[in-house]
Amino acid sequence: MGKGIRSMSSEKYPSEIFGYAHSAQSKKATSDRKKHWCPFVDQICNKQSRLVNYPFGVCTAHIENSEIALCPRRFLDGHLVFSDVARHYFKTKDNILLFSEIRLPDIGSFDYVMLKHKPLSSDIEDFVVIEFQTGQTTGTGGLVSGLKDFTAGKPVAGKSYKFGLNTYDIWKRTFTQILNKGVILEKWKKKIYWVVQEQIYQNFADRYNLQDLTYNDKHSTIFALYDLKPSSERFDLVATRKVSASLDRLFSSMRKKPDIPSVDEFIKKLQEKIKNSAQLSLRLDAKK
Repeated sequence: MGKGIRSMSSEKYPSEIFGYAHSAQSKKATSDRKKHWCPFVDQICNKQSRLVNYPFGVCTAHIENSEIALCPRRFLDGHLVFSDVARHYFKTKDNILLFSEIRLPDIGSFDYVMLKHKPLSSDIEDFVVIEFQTGQTTGTGGLVSGLKDFTAGKPVAGKSYKFGLNTYDIWKRTFTQILNKGVILEKWKKKIYWVVQEQIYQNFADRYNLQDLTYNDKHSTIFALYDLKPSSERFDLVATRKVSASLDRLFSSMRKKPDIPSVDEFIKKLQEKIKNSAQLSLRLDAKK
């Protein structure tokens, strides 16, 4: 699994549309879908695709025999994640406030900051940062085809639409953020929770040889892991476990990434380009 989630099953299709499982047929499910409603934020879905002229309401896709969340709003279901983090870190939900998109100069923004204040006061006792990381697809056109079929009343379960999970791109971008934001939180002596689905995290652990991580309260970087379990008409968001890592371990895992090609392999590629002069970009000693 080091380079991505490999296919164990050919079935790939949109499995949760506008907050309901593809099989849901209740009046509520039908009504919310017609309104393009997102039940996780109680608003119209804000996802867009140039391939459809209505919201791109695929919350979750079935792939690798699992339901993989594709939209960060999926983690807002019932505020479970926030309650879970509050209980885990603050040991209470009293006097807790949550703010979204807090910007930091030259760094970017934090998805959420959760703080505990003194009773009847604006004095802050402590805070944590919370970041969401969901799945990301390749071949999104295939996923759109599934959405169009579903909208047209065609069954999608059991089919294999042409899309996949782009785990390489997810972690190429996110690991840099994990390190950059982790440095800040470690210096502040505060914690950052990365909310990730089990299957997506497992690819990260395999890719960077982090399979042995457990939880250590001294670490500033925490991975709060969740999964989606089928229920009657919905998929239930379920907390599974928490693991953590020191920044030293994370930096070391990036430096010792197991699939880094050898310099000999790279030199061989360069030699092949020399032989094929058509690919030559510039020769400095050539006459004009």
